[in-house]
Amino acid sequence: MASDSKVVDGEAADSLPKGLRSNEALHDPFDWYHNKRSTAPIQYDPNRGVYDVFSYELVKKGLQDAESLSRPQLTEEETDDPLSYFDTGMVWSDGPSHKQVKGELFQYFSPRMLQGIEDSIVSITESQLDTAIADTGELDLVEDFAVPVPLRVIMDFIGIPQDDHEQLLEWLETFRSVMTTEDSDKTSVKGGHMADAAEYFKNLVDERQSNPQNDLISQLSTETELTPEEIGSNCFDFALAGQGTMSELLTNAVYILDQQSYISEIDDYDLSVVLEEILRYRSPLQARARKTTDQITLGETTIPADATVILWIGAANRDPEKFEDPDMFDAFRDPDHLAFGSGSHNCIGAPIARIEAPIILETLFDRFPQVDIDYGNLIPKPKASKLGFDKMPAQFSPPSV
Repeated sequence: MASDSKVVDGEAADSLPKGLRSNEALHDPFDWYHNKRSTAPIQYDPNRGVYDVFSYELVKKGLQDAESLSRPQLTEEETDDPLSYFDTGMVWSDGPSHKQVKGELFQYFSPRMLQGIEDSIVSITESQLDTAIADTGELDLVEDFAVPVPLRVIMDFIGIPQDDHEQLLEWLETFRSVMTTEDSDKTSVKGGHMADAAEYFKNLVDERQSNPQNDLISQLSTETELTPEEIGSNCFDFALAGQGTMSELLTNAVYILDQQSYISEIDDYDLSVVLEEILRYRSPLQARARKTTDQITLGETTIPADATVILWIGAANRDPEKFEDPDMFDAFRDPDHLAFGSGSHNCIGAPIARIEAPIILETLFDRFPQVDIDYGNLIPKPKASKLGFDKMPAQFSPPSV
């Protein structure tokens, strides 16, 4: 029997899996993954009314089968919910419409189109460090660094005015709250925010159609057949993913590199390769939720129509059938991980992430090669679907002269 609970990105609104109901388990879910996978690669949880998938092979198959396993839509049809504006984003669609929109957008995330973004990333990172650390040498790596830097980078790329970053961050946080609780836009803590966000993006797209600039919104408005709603909703989604996932990747990276004592010797490693292992080892996105469009068979399990399926990416990326010594962090491993998804819903922003993350971290460590994380006040993110931190206070020391 399928659950009626709202489930987005693997987060069940009514409960967490039994094995992940503590902060310690949410911070380190890998024993739970191994125990569940060793029992069966797919298991039905009657308490949550969902099918959990744990093996690399079947998670990858599930991610690639967009026809039988679809993303839940944001809103019901024929609704005046302001979230309906964002429903036109490709993240929330499947089939021909998803393929058509992604095909239009994909060319703008090619290496050729991303040339020149590096200077912007360095400038934004250095500016944020100047603002955050000042004379104290202390900052919260989440709030003062990992959240604002990726947001400012993706805003610069999309063409959202930098002065609006605080407002945009509030909208992104409201959106996440609405999508992982039973709140609506009207009843959430910041009621009406999504209506304001929709109106903002409508106006921004209209303005760039009339007055194009050197940014993604202008290019999409003048060079593609996408509708204004498709442009605005997808640019909002790019900001959502470009800030959230990147923030978690950056804090996970600093955490792991510190745990492995790599920071002081970071120049000995190819950070681009190391980050691929970080993405496998502590994937920012641990789970994806899907709905079956019809009865399907995944592996040896028959799943009924309209059932919720949780694809545990974090478990797949630690599957010993796929990775040798999966719980060992190997800076030289070149893993075929699923952190960016697979199939038609693979992350379109992965090329930006792969350019952005090494530059941000190299800029940070070049300036501050010694990082002292305050582990006593470290606060992991309290989510099963995402692995990261809500707070990471640290002190930074500049190079010795």
